[in-house]
Amino acid sequence: MGTQSHSEPTKIMTHDSFNAPLTRRRFLRTAGAAGLGAALGCSSDRPGGSGSGEFRGQTLRVFVYTGATEKMFREAFVPRFEARTGATVVVDPGWWDSIPKLKASPPGQPAFDLVVTDATQGFPAIKEGLFQKLDLTRIPNTANLCPSVLDTWVYKEGYGITYPESVMTLAYNKELIDFEPKSWADLLKGSVNGKIGLYNSFYMSLYTFACMKVSQEGRPGTAHAEVSTNLKGVFEFAKAHRDRVKFWWPTSTDMVLNLTQKNCALGNMHTREILQALPHRTELGAVVPVEDRACVQVIWVIPEGTKVKALAEEAINLLLSEEVQTEYARGGSMTPIVSVAKKTAEADPLWKQIFPSTEEQLRAVQYYPYDAYFRDWDNIVATWDQEVLRKGS
Repeated sequence: MGTQSHSEPTKIMTHDSFNAPLTRRRFLRTAGAAGLGAALGCSSDRPGGSGSGEFRGQTLRVFVYTGATEKMFREAFVPRFEARTGATVVVDPGWWDSIPKLKASPPGQPAFDLVVTDATQGFPAIKEGLFQKLDLTRIPNTANLCPSVLDTWVYKEGYGITYPESVMTLAYNKELIDFEPKSWADLLKGSVNGKIGLYNSFYMSLYTFACMKVSQEGRPGTAHAEVSTNLKGVFEFAKAHRDRVKFWWPTSTDMVLNLTQKNCALGNMHTREILQALPHRTELGAVVPVEDRACVQVIWVIPEGTKVKALAEEAINLLLSEEVQTEYARGGSMTPIVSVAKKTAEADPLWKQIFPSTEEQLRAVQYYPYDAYFRDWDNIVATWDQEVLRKGS
């Protein structure tokens, strides 16, 4: 992310604090919230609404990402929110289907009342009118966030709360390789040809190809600029090396399972999922290369037409509380709250190596090159789908 100064990549070691089941059925299923009850009433954060009297009996339908995000949401957020508001939370997990479901919804009857999305889907959807402006007076915990993470048109125009999450990580199966990965250039080694797993979405994997390209050319640390100034060259490189990829993973869970089942040897990953898998699978390893770190820009947004807008704003406010953010950080997530980041870093040296823990480091966070993508979105999507994923001529 350009936030920490390292001479060596951050090797992600097995860590007991990042704990999650692994089989597909159990990986996708959330654990119970036992043990959270004692903490339900403890928070120094300012309330965003009038509590259970206002919201009791209401239902909040929330779209979250399947897997580790869903698990953390159910454990750290749902029991607290339901206890405080008297409302019921219906979690609807998925991956890329939130926007299509909203577009297919009847007018005034959106499929969800609250959605977590990212810049690749969220920015265009906001411009298409799928999401409404927030009443920020109901979300006072935005004051907890490092100001730099909110320095986006989405927040400035009142459409959503933005923050960084998930550092691009190089994950691998130790039993299938004869070296210890340290950089994205390792994906070009002859011994792993045809054994790589990459995300099927271009926003991450086209950037991974850019990282490989600049590393091969002796210019590590310039991948972001390469995508912005030489997109054609990056695509040519991707097309030339796409046969190295055995598995284009659709979800993080699929990549973890394919690594453990030895269907692929190494590839890119989201941080949280691999962190949660490592304690259970000693054959797996992961590293965050020093150069060209990149994060997902995540957004909480409220669909147009929901009947429970105030309840959704109350939910965002709790999600931005120090209490919930502390739970998220302990579970292997980045946090945009400096106070939480500092405490987590002090308690967990590994977390400190991977994620920003000071205001200066948060200001230096680098996202995927979204601006370059948005300049030529349709052509990028078409070229990626037709000539990289499908190996067009």
